Amino acid sequence: MSTANRYRFRTPSTGREIIMEAESGRIYVDRETGEELEVVGKVLPLAPSNSNLPWAVENLRFCDWCDQLAQKDLNDCPTCGRRMAPVAP
Repeated sequence: MSTANRYRFRTPSTGREIIMEAESGRIYVDRETGEELEVVGKVLPLAPSNSNLPWAVENLRFCDWCDQLAQKDLNDCPTCGRRMAPVAP
C-alpha cells in the first residue's frame, strides 16, 4: 500500500514529464537540464491506496457488482468491497 502521493512534474524548457512520489517542501530538479521541475498535478488515486496504477482509461475496469470504476490491479472493489472477476487477457 502506497502512503505517499504521486505528482506529475514538468521541465519548463523541454516539456519533459515525469511521475514520482514527492514530499512537500522539497525542490525537485531535472537530471538532464538541472532546471527546477514544476508540479503539473496530482496523480489519482491519492494515498493511501492499494493500487499502484494511475487513473487512466487503459488501467480501469468496471466492478461486476456496483458498476463503479476500479484499477485493474485490484482484486476487491474499493467502492463496494466485493471481489471482482478476473481481468480478461
